[in-house]
Amino acid sequence: MTLQPWLPAQDSPEIPVNENFDALSHMAVYAKDATTTTGLTWGYLGGRWGGFAVTAGTLTLPASSTLYVTVSRATGAISASASDAAWQAIEQHARVYKLVTGAATVTSIEDYRAGFGGVHGIVNVSSAGGGGITAIPIACSDETTALTTGVAKVTFRMPYAMALTAVRASLTTAQTSGGLLTLDINADGASILSTKLTVDNNEKSSKSAATPPVISDALLVDDAEITIDIDQVGDSTAKGLKVYLIGVAE
Repeated sequence: MTLQPWLPAQDSPEIPVNENFDALSHMAVYAKDATTTTGLTWGYLGGRWGGFAVTAGTLTLPASSTLYVTVSRATGAISASASDAAWQAIEQHARVYKLVTGAATVTSIEDYRAGFGGVHGIVNVSSAGGGGITAIPIACSDETTALTTGVAKVTFRMPYAMALTAVRASLTTAQTSGGLLTLDINADGASILSTKLTVDNNEKSSKSAATPPVISDALLVDDAEITIDIDQVGDSTAKGLKVYLIGVAE
């Protein structure tokens, strides 16, 4: 890419400068607006993004907080939250900034707009090219033995780095009653889920679970040791457990 240069002694140098800014304006949507950002008021620029006309505006930030600024992919609405639930749900929300506030000002800014899951980053791309969505299925039991609780029911190592977008579980035989089948996934000994993976009774897939899992650590490094725990079973009729790690190969 070559932009117009500002030549020595050029007449009206503001013209090519403004034309260059206009050419790049699409990348500034949701960027910090220095003219409206002050104290605990965060200003952002407008433009067009994802088919939406975005009007420049401001967000009022709470004091002394770590905040996750995201944009709804369905509506284009921007918001800041102390919860990272939307931040981790990158198929529904695009990342913008991670902010830390003090008593009266923003004290730290991390820009994620062009990173994985960002408003200008990658989420879903064709698997025909590098970095596409991929899935790693893991069998956690045989097909006929009733599941029991326990840690590290299966242990394996990541064959490559992956940025997770989702996790799922499936059963060959569903359980019919009792406490929900509840699973945890760990990377190098630490859980990657802030809300654990469950399969509702009389269901064979976690996709329809009333409470979806929440991924708290989406980045799995190459050769990380992954273990899967069964934290709870119901009436001891569930069989044939598989877990799926879904994401973008790094």
